[in-house]
Amino acid sequence: MPVEYKDWVFDDTEKAKYQTWMDRIKTGHTGTQDVRNQQINWTPLDKPLSQCTVTLFTTGGVHLRSDKPFDVADAHGDWTFRKVPTGVDTSQLAVTHTHYNHVDADRDVNCMFPLDRLRELADQGIIGGIAPNAYSIMGFNPDPSRLIEETAPELARRYKEEGADLVLMTCG
Repeated sequence: MPVEYKDWVFDDTEKAKYQTWMDRIKTGHTGTQDVRNQQINWTPLDKPLSQCTVTLFTTGGVHLRSDKPFDVADAHGDWTFRKVPTGVDTSQLAVTHTHYNHVDADRDVNCMFPLDRLRELADQGIIGGIAPNAYSIMGFNPDPSRLIEETAPELARRYKEEGADLVLMTCG
């Protein structure tokens, strides 16, 4: 059954909400940069989903319990990323982020980082497979310049190198 998508209109009401939110952030975090995409970059799939290698990306601050946590104390955020091998037992994952309520993700990380659900899709043949790694950042970055200039290109290179056809993104 086809899904009909409607364009989201960034009208005056939405602009006012966004500006209020940005003003609040700028009050507590110096160096905040308002960077917006001028267009949405979209690449349609060139093969059926059942033949695609899929992986995950999150801005939710998910990482291996054994990894260094994200730096939540820095007022300018943490632009680094963490690699999450997709074969890991999800009980070995943690969430380090202070800009959203992740109590449910602490109970079951799959609500933020649906790795077990992805495995089920692969087992059922709905997707072709899972890339060897997924990646995570902490989405709080008032100045996203290092994310744009360093982190994003490196993650794109890794996803491509690891054979991902499709990356599912979740937000924190």
